[in-house]
Amino acid sequence: MLRNLLILVFAAAVLWIVADAVLSTEDQISNPAAAMQQELEPIVPVPQGDELNRVADISVHTEEELEILFTRVEQLLDRPRSGNEPPLISLVLHGPEVEFFAVKNYAKYKRIVDQAAKLAALGAVDISICQTQMRNFGIASDQIPSFLHQVPYGPGEVEGLLKRGYVFM
Repeated sequence: MLRNLLILVFAAAVLWIVADAVLSTEDQISNPAAAMQQELEPIVPVPQGDELNRVADISVHTEEELEILFTRVEQLLDRPRSGNEPPLISLVLHGPEVEFFAVKNYAKYKRIVDQAAKLAALGAVDISICQTQMRNFGIASDQIPSFLHQVPYGPGEVEGLLKRGYVFM
């Protein structure tokens, strides 16, 4: 009697394993995309947890310093951002670098302006430029590229972003 019971339990276990394998194979055949999704890691990593809104208070003195900053942002960008995603970082320009973005200086600073425009187009950065500094350099509001958001006072913009929950970096 015990022997028959053990044989029955063993047969049931084998049948269970075979049925599970067959059903798993049928699922993969009927829905190959789902099977592939389980096997492959996503090309674009899924964001982990809540992403922080970050702000950088930028007052650099050379083109090289700004280029280093933009290169670092490019390294952080793993994919273009969609319209409903916040940028990786909000940059507030309010030092001598505002002169780099004057349309009249485009030929001289083309590389850095193009890099900034590319990052803005990809949604990696939101760049604000200080109108007070623009006036100090004799730059009118219609003499800067349209991808830059003009703000009345750069340090005040940084303070406002921090009050809205942005993290200073």
